Amino acid sequence: MSILTRFKDIMASNINVLLDKAEDPEKMIDQYLQNLNKDLGKVKAETASVLAEEQRAKRKLEECQDEMNKMERYAAKAMEAGNEGDARKFLEKKALLTTNLSELQTAYQLSSQNSQQMKQMHHKLMREIEEWKRAR
Repeated sequence: MSILTRFKDIMASNINVLLDKAEDPEKMIDQYLQNLNKDLGKVKAETASVLAEEQRAKRKLEECQDEMNKMERYAAKAMEAGNEGDARKFLEKKALLTTNLSELQTAYQLSSQNSQQMKQMHHKLMREIEEWKRAR
């Protein structure tokens, strides 16, 4: 039994030495900075994706608004030409676009909020990295 006890004491001692080495503050800060830089890379990629989505949503919203204006102009021209049937069709298309417009506005607002949150997260992470670099 004494051999097992001694082996246990030696192993505990070796583990404590490893833990003491692992708890070196400079090494811990370096490791933390490495992790933060990895996270920063992920956040940058995600931020770029979210910003691209915001731009897509904005472009779709503007296209829908342009299309609605075009349908309204077409309807007015059809009425001037005395073609009520075509004018009605253009106004029906405009009505469909109006319902689509509200969905696009909601999507744009959501993507804009996500974009703002990602930008804030990116700035926060950058500040944290700078603070840790100064602390090191």
